[in-house]
Amino acid sequence: MNKHLLIVVIFFSIFSNAQEHEYLGFLKLPDSTFISYKVNFTEKEGLIKGYSYTDMNGDHETKSSIVGRFNDRKNTLEFREVSTIYTKSDITELDFCYVYFTGKTRKLNGKAAVEGTFKSYYDDLTCCIDGELSLNAADKIEKRTERFERLVAKSNKIADSTKQKIDMNQFMSRFEDNRLKGGEKVNIIWNQDYLKLMIWDPGTVDGDIIKITLNGKDILSSYSTVKKQKELELQLTEDVNTIIVTALNEGKEAPNTAKIKLSDGKGETIDLLSSLVVGEEVTLVFYKEKPQINKIKSSKILF
Repeated sequence: MNKHLLIVVIFFSIFSNAQEHEYLGFLKLPDSTFISYKVNFTEKEGLIKGYSYTDMNGDHETKSSIVGRFNDRKNTLEFREVSTIYTKSDITELDFCYVYFTGKTRKLNGKAAVEGTFKSYYDDLTCCIDGELSLNAADKIEKRTERFERLVAKSNKIADSTKQKIDMNQFMSRFEDNRLKGGEKVNIIWNQDYLKLMIWDPGTVDGDIIKITLNGKDILSSYSTVKKQKELELQLTEDVNTIIVTALNEGKEAPNTAKIKLSDGKGETIDLLSSLVVGEEVTLVFYKEKPQINKIKSSKILF
């Protein structure tokens, strides 16, 4: 067999054996505060690699990379956050706690819950805060949500006015990929010059027009988003680079929506969804290195 063909066969064999998993739930802090938490990862021969999302669609949403292991004999799951990919928080004022989780689950089969405790540490491994983590498979939660909505709709004991207030889609939306409102900023750790930016209209194509600037210069001055992805290959030449997306109108159906995908060309991607009224903008700030924070001066902590 051709050597290059053999490498391709081996690669796809390994990839096909990797199992993908997604879990949704909450971090519980000592003061009984709950923070939404999502993980998606692949598992291959007990090794785990993927991503965590903290405070989904909240003011401090943060995506981090995770690594870990699953022991199917002991039914234990361990993972830790190893680096920040993006955050909506002010990255120059906050120091980040990285979650180190140890818990139990019967199987990674989409049925069993994942429960356990976590510790968190700063970059220098000094202790931050401890708590509990409870997760369920995303598919299981979605099925329960659909079943609950059907029961509510059929129930004669629940007033119609109450039924209208029960919106499980709103509950599930907190776990969806990053949604950006006007005025929001996403801080991204991006340690290379190359960036591919893809943008398109994910819903009804209704004439939404946007402007995109990079470090104050127009790269799209008046672009009407369509279903087909518009691809821009950019060079981030500064230590800190800023991309601003501005809504120039709201099309035929408000608001102005645009799906944005960022790619480093090596497999790392970030998915964003802007939802703006005319004149509003969202800001993406790219840092070549994560700013160093003096923990003594900073009283703020972020997961």
